[in-house]
Formats: sequence, C-alpha cells, structure tokens
Amino acid sequence: MKKQKIDPLKTILGTDVPIETRGILYLCRLQNHELTVLREIFFESGGEALNAYANIPNPESQLVTGKDFNELIKSMNQLHDDIKDPAWIEELEGCI
Repeated sequence: MKKQKIDPLKTILGTDVPIETRGILYLCRLQNHELTVLREIFFESGGEALNAYANIPNPESQLVTGKDFNELIKSMNQLHDDIKDPAWIEELEGCI
C-alpha cells in the first residue's frame, strides 16, 4: 500500500491552515491503538486554543500552538508524526 504524503501546510484532515492561526484543537477518538481526528477547530490566539482544550471533556484530543505561524506549523507537523508512531500512541493510552 502506498503511503499518502501529507502537505506540511495542511491539517491531518487536509484543511489549509490560515496564516493567522496560532492554535489548532484536534478533537480525537482513541480506539484500538489508533488516534483518529474527528474535527479541527482553529484559533487566532494560543490562549483561546488552550482554554478550549482545557474545557473539552475528551482527554484524547490534541492541541498545537505556536507564537507565530512557522512555530505552529512545526508543532502541527510534529503532532502528525507522533500520531503515526505506535510508541507515542502507547504512551498516550497510558496517560488517559
């Protein structure tokens, strides 16, 4: 099976990241050792993103933030790599 290449400026669901974005909340489901992103919410403020994340009763959801667009994209791409890593998923399962 051929692996699909993910565009580094798109979310895991394939959405273009607006340049003013400073936080992305991924609403996820962790099931059968796999993390699935169900929905994404964009924020122009990292603080607003963190507040939303803190108030969502869904411990498997994930948050990426950055002080600028470049930092946000680095964090987002790191999370995309982590989501594919079985060791990272196992660690997440242990935290929930």
